[in-house]
Amino acid sequence: MGDIGRLLELLVDPVTASPLALVGDSLRVPDGRSFPVRGGIPRFVGSLEDGQRQTSDTFGFKWGKTDTYDSPEMHTLALGWMLERYGFDSAREARDHFEAGAPFLDLGCGGGLTASLWMDGWEGEDWVGVDISDAIDVASRRLPQGPRTHFVQADAMALPFRPATFRTVFSEGVLHHTPSTRAALAAAVAMLAPGGEILFYVYRRKSPVREFTDDYVRERLSGLSSEQAWAALRPLTRLGEALAGLHATVELDEGVPLLGIPPGRFDVQRLIYWHFAKLFWNETLTFEANNHVNFDWYTPRYAHRQSEEEVRDWCADLGRTFERVHVDDAGCNVRASSRAPVRSSGR
Repeated sequence: MGDIGRLLELLVDPVTASPLALVGDSLRVPDGRSFPVRGGIPRFVGSLEDGQRQTSDTFGFKWGKTDTYDSPEMHTLALGWMLERYGFDSAREARDHFEAGAPFLDLGCGGGLTASLWMDGWEGEDWVGVDISDAIDVASRRLPQGPRTHFVQADAMALPFRPATFRTVFSEGVLHHTPSTRAALAAAVAMLAPGGEILFYVYRRKSPVREFTDDYVRERLSGLSSEQAWAALRPLTRLGEALAGLHATVELDEGVPLLGIPPGRFDVQRLIYWHFAKLFWNETLTFEANNHVNFDWYTPRYAHRQSEEEVRDWCADLGRTFERVHVDDAGCNVRASSRAPVRSSGR
């Protein structure tokens, strides 16, 4: 665990921005309020609104099920996807880039899966992992320990850090799991030092029937416990498995413009996946690992989708200049700073 004294130099009260003092097992604010420190981790999530609390519970449950995602196959898939989207050739190149850009804020680090893909051998300045859920404890056990590696449980909408503290903010699939993607992005940008870089991934809006199905299933799961939701999604995952097992394709010469489907040849499972219902299936993963991916998508109450145009406009409004924009069917990946020329990797 990192040096709590060093971490204190970065932390402030998220409400008043007042300095904090370590008194026993809590961080005290001058007005008398305090925040607990448990397991060496400061906790700033005592009061969350209902949607944030449900999201926190969902991700705490999901990342706690390490047996469903902590496999070599999942790591290989996750690393390849991350490198492609952010424009790195290797994990070593990503680590070198991030070390040079420390202090580094991993905003919404979850159980530390993404960081674990590149972080081994970290030699940079302070790395700070933040998550709203109890997954922060999983991350603290998974990731390298050292005096410059820190973990904080906090809300992305009320970050307990001095503004302009970090040279890099990295937020992988997190900003859309808040009450407002745009507001969460603004809060993240406020943490950047002048000239700093932000890297983030947010969901992209899908075809109209897929959008309807996403909202319909999410609403049906919203009143269930995480255990119940996990079980309820198993038949959906089995359908994805069955469709993938057909190994069937369909040719759509004209596409279906009314449903947002372009022309082309489609695997039947992928056609349904992108345009009708997310029925994730990857044959290299276990059934429970596939169910994990579907749970990740359908269960959080907050899971906003946005257009590429919205994301570009938000970054411009916040004074960010694009270094790289990678857009695909799943989402929008952005690397942006206040200094770099515009580049795009296309769609």
